[in-house]
Amino acid sequence: MHTNEPQKRFLIIGEVFTDVHLDISESPLRLGGIFHSARAFSAINCDYALAAIAPKYLFKVIGKFGNELNAQQTFIVGEINGAPNVMNIQESAENGDQGYNDILRGEAEVTVNHQQLNQIIEEYNPTDILIYPGKYSIEDMFPELRNFNGNLHIDVQYGIDSLERMISHNLKFSTIILSTSSTLFEQNYFSVTNLVSSSLVANANSFLLKENRGGSTYYDTTNQTWNEAPAFKTETVHSVGVGDCFNAVFLSLQSQRTNGSALKIASYIAMIYASTFVFEEFKDLISNLDFNDIDNLPAKRLSWGERGKHHIYIAGPDFPDVDTRLIKEVHDNLKYHNFIPHRPVIENGIITGSETEEQQQDAYQKDIALLEKSSVLIAVILNDDPGTYVEIGYMAKSGKPVIVFDPYKQVRNLFLKKSADYIVHSMNEVIDTVYDVLGRKDFEAIEEYDALLLASGGLDSTVLAYKLLAEGKKVMPVFLRYGQHFADTEFTTLLDVLPPKLLSHVKVINIEDIFKNSESRMIKEPNLWLDEVSADDLYLPYRNLLFLSIASSVAQTMGIGEVYSAFINSNHAKEIDCSKEFFDKLSGMLSEYGTVQIEMPFRDFSKADVIKRGIDLNVPVAKTYSCQANSTTPCGVCPNCVDRLAGFESFQETNINPGR
Repeated sequence: MHTNEPQKRFLIIGEVFTDVHLDISESPLRLGGIFHSARAFSAINCDYALAAIAPKYLFKVIGKFGNELNAQQTFIVGEINGAPNVMNIQESAENGDQGYNDILRGEAEVTVNHQQLNQIIEEYNPTDILIYPGKYSIEDMFPELRNFNGNLHIDVQYGIDSLERMISHNLKFSTIILSTSSTLFEQNYFSVTNLVSSSLVANANSFLLKENRGGSTYYDTTNQTWNEAPAFKTETVHSVGVGDCFNAVFLSLQSQRTNGSALKIASYIAMIYASTFVFEEFKDLISNLDFNDIDNLPAKRLSWGERGKHHIYIAGPDFPDVDTRLIKEVHDNLKYHNFIPHRPVIENGIITGSETEEQQQDAYQKDIALLEKSSVLIAVILNDDPGTYVEIGYMAKSGKPVIVFDPYKQVRNLFLKKSADYIVHSMNEVIDTVYDVLGRKDFEAIEEYDALLLASGGLDSTVLAYKLLAEGKKVMPVFLRYGQHFADTEFTTLLDVLPPKLLSHVKVINIEDIFKNSESRMIKEPNLWLDEVSADDLYLPYRNLLFLSIASSVAQTMGIGEVYSAFINSNHAKEIDCSKEFFDKLSGMLSEYGTVQIEMPFRDFSKADVIKRGIDLNVPVAKTYSCQANSTTPCGVCPNCVDRLAGFESFQETNINPGR
């Protein structure tokens, strides 16, 4: 059993609720709010104290359970009148929206004992304060928090008003914590990249995004480093307070372990918390853990962004004369988890047989197209529907996973049973199985990337590397050796100009044999004292098509959804596969028949635009190498060098000597 360093002391500030699980008939009433983190701190033997805000009827029981959970001190720092602080929960396992309802929330009147809170912070002297905002006015705490010299963490699950007010008073946070169902994430368009550039998150040393059953993401804004944690599978009894448990474990372990290790251990312990309502059982299970063993356990990761790339086909009798509430629930729950669910009857219409042959064929082809682009099929068995069975067979023949949701346990047919990869009977099993099927296995054993970048050490691709990194992309740079006579100079330059954190991730692919018989001056180095070199002399047939095809193949094999090229619409580009129209068609084809999207952020940029972006990102633009005619020193006369020089001149005229 691992314990925290002696000096680590947490003070948890927030409300206490009575949690009521409406969907679980035999669930216990138990204290919620800050007590979820308290249970985790207690179970891992971390020093902590409670600063509770609650209705008066809970004061006594707060003291009692604070003592039972080994809180070093338990304080009541605020009283709530007009509301009972009863939290009704409609969907305990978070298969979909949990439907939290804080009863009479709008009627609550809260008073915070300003003097008491100040005294607690002075006497208990915590190293860390973990704040859970709520109905109370955060302004009441500004003087105490502003004078606090330790680590300040805030969980902004519901609303961001408190965070905005605190930041406006120049409070600096060590960690801003949120989840994929939080208002802050929604206001950043459910994008991790947008979070990184958010003005709110910029006022913290780091942010932690909890992605329910798919794992979590941690970003260190100071060092600009990313860490991720997988999720561990369990029979989920509830997910209420699981994120608060995760917070406590992760924050308490940060000083002892790497962020990646602390995240993974927190994920595992949160999984245990979700498996039981009984604290004693939770604590016993943790007491037998060796945290080093958790580091080595296989797990799965399915990030919020990755889920948004998976289409899921929902088969079933989705007709007006059938009770389709379960089909709708499957659809809504998958959407809640950011998958792309499809109800083909709703999307493509009902075919009754009275339609024309053309209309029927059109509907059929649309359904086939949905099946083709879907990663998984979920068949909801409500009755003996032939269409559902055909769709199951089609998907099974395609080799894609088939999940049969049999809520009434009526599947008897042997062929149906053998065609399905999974047969499940509850909504919880449906969602768990989707994560299990689509999540990446052995999370810690593989490198994870979400962007493949064709990188050469040239100006454009180097600037793009810095741009992607600044946006939070996990980049795998790919360098292609295709027989170019300047390959060694390119590769040496690449290692010199890439962001340092990407150096260990460079992948080199050798395809030199393809062009070994070419007369192109990119393969056979010219004598620049004697030879003139034009764009036609540098032509290599289908070079860009080859590069992007290879990159896309590697990306799809590794589960990378985006291939980035720094192509710009250069005036000297003569290749037939070097036009904007060609790239648009290729990108469309690859995304339609695979999972890879080609991205060219600079396609409408001038060279001067790229240079400006590079300077803004502190890219060592002067050290990049763009020449295609000389293998050691830029020649200054080949088309690439001419473009580069013209770009710098244009940049200088526009940005350094405007009006001259």
